Amino acid sequence: MDALQKVIGSLGWPHIALIIGIFFMIIFRVPIATFIGRIRTVGKAGVTTETSPLAQSDEKRKIAVDELMKVGDSIVLKELEHSTVKDLSSRGLDTEGDTVKVLIRNLAATQLALDYEQIYNLIYGSQILLLRRLNEAVGQGRLKEYMDDYFLKVKSKHQDLFTWSFEQYLDFLFKRALIITVDGKYHITTKGVDFLTWIVRNGRTEDRVL
Repeated sequence: MDALQKVIGSLGWPHIALIIGIFFMIIFRVPIATFIGRIRTVGKAGVTTETSPLAQSDEKRKIAVDELMKVGDSIVLKELEHSTVKDLSSRGLDTEGDTVKVLIRNLAATQLALDYEQIYNLIYGSQILLLRRLNEAVGQGRLKEYMDDYFLKVKSKHQDLFTWSFEQYLDFLFKRALIITVDGKYHITTKGVDFLTWIVRNGRTEDRVL
């Protein structure tokens, strides 16, 4: 130890600084080399560097995720996503990560689109119009008397083809979760509103049979 102290004591400050500098360069040679490789310009404002490959990769992935998630965004879609995540979790399957997130969103969007396609192929024009009427009363709902009157007008207009009862006529809308009853009033559901939006967005006609 005494010998080492004597050696250090015999060295001047410039020599000690040089040794420290060499030691520093040996330890941090990789980070320093990476930094130097990223230098773009050196000027009065300082040193300008390029974005690191890792940061570029993160940014590229974020852009890709945002792009792939643009398949529509609605309350109904989010509910379907939540239901899918819950089902997967209950089975012990992984639901984390960007890839899983994108796949779940696209699966939910596909399921919803197929559901709406099937509903559209089966629903009557008068039922779509009824949804429109209920949509005009969102938050308030329609009384049974209003629904009865609407049903009788439709039945009178198509009496040669119309054989359903009031309950049968509304059964399809209930089973497809397009309408509900609350405190004796009839309301359009969030799905019902979303279905009407889907019709417009996809340019589908509402002028259908019955």
